[in-house]
Amino acid sequence: MDGRDLLEADALRSFAVFAEHRNFTTAARELHISQPSLHVKIRKLATALGVELYERDGRRLTLTAAGDRLAAYALDSRRRAEEFLRELDHESAPTLTIAAGRGALRWVIGESIERIGRQGRRVHVITADRDAALAAVTSGRADLAVVAHDPPGRQVEARQIAAYRQVLVLGAEHPLATRRQVRLGDLDGLDLVVPPAGRPHRRALDRALHDAGVRWQVAAEVDGWDLLVHLAALGVGATVVNGCVGLPDGLRAVPIHGLPEVRYWATWRPARRPVVRDLLDQFGTDR
Repeated sequence: MDGRDLLEADALRSFAVFAEHRNFTTAARELHISQPSLHVKIRKLATALGVELYERDGRRLTLTAAGDRLAAYALDSRRRAEEFLRELDHESAPTLTIAAGRGALRWVIGESIERIGRQGRRVHVITADRDAALAAVTSGRADLAVVAHDPPGRQVEARQIAAYRQVLVLGAEHPLATRRQVRLGDLDGLDLVVPPAGRPHRRALDRALHDAGVRWQVAAEVDGWDLLVHLAALGVGATVVNGCVGLPDGLRAVPIHGLPEVRYWATWRPARRPVVRDLLDQFGTDR
């Protein structure tokens, strides 16, 4: 029996592994116990708590609301045990797990991650869209998430860490490239490289252009700021991105009047505030 076993109830540790995989066979294998034994542990835990912890949807297992809360608690307990044991052994600070989209990781928080890494802090990254990043935080799989646009809900703590103007990206030879600023009406008739339908940035852009009476054509649909800019560099069409996005030679970024700034939020559960404090300090004030 190691230190972690002493610090954690066996049933709670087993449920944490099950909640991570949502699969009895995989969880039992990781725990080095039989599948029937794992069933018994979780059934006894549910009985003791007086709640259902999971339900079946065909072959798929999903956690109930109570199961989600217990999973987050179990993962917190597991991490706190690991952190305490590292302190006893005089090891480095615990690994910080961050969930964020590709664009945020590259252009919004990339430098902050680099700085905290130079301080000796290990960082584990989960690449995820907004919904998946928030789910990773609420489930306990991530310590902190970075999401764009609207602030997260009240079940988590959050702080705005950045805000960027939206810019029109096009070839340096285009007539609009010499402007200090363009209006939405100036985009009339343009071929645009845009995210796929349904993405938050695409929905907001569709709505703004429609309200302004702008006629435009879809030149290509790709996911991610880097691919939007890449296709613009290939001459496929102009694109609209956040002002933080780096551009290759031959492209110009012109601020767009009439589109709101895109805000970025760091969000975490209150229980993980001590773990994420160092990274929050690196973000500094809102940009």
